[in-house]
This record gives sequence, C-alpha cells and structure tokens, in this order.
Amino acid sequence: MDLNDTQQKIIKLLLEDHQLSAVKLAEKIGVASRNIENNIKKLKEYGILIRYGSPKNGYWEIVDKELQE
Repeated sequence: MDLNDTQQKIIKLLLEDHQLSAVKLAEKIGVASRNIENNIKKLKEYGILIRYGSPKNGYWEIVDKELQE
C-alpha cells in the first residue's frame, strides 16, 4: 500500500507524540483538520492506526511494526 505525503507525516508525528489530536496534527502539517480526519480514517481502514480511549484523553497506536522503525 502506498501512503500519501500527509499520511506519512501523520505517522511520523504520532510516533513522536501519540496523543496528538486531529487539530494539532493539522496545525503541525499545515492542512485542514478535515483533511487529517479523512487520512486518519484511511490509516485505520488500512489497519495501521488504532485509537484507544476517549477523543479527549485517548491516544493513537501505530499497529504496523514496519512503520515504527
């Protein structure tokens, strides 16, 4: 599967801080939060991301071990 540039940036940032919100990711990457939400949805569909906990206090886990390296 080929990840787009935004998806790669999302993964990189979540590896650094797994508690970033879509709004914070959007600010750091420089795109609309809706763009981040759509890309996160795709990453979840690909089986790369899982969200644990509530929207405010939860965190992201990158499931694909190859992307964690």
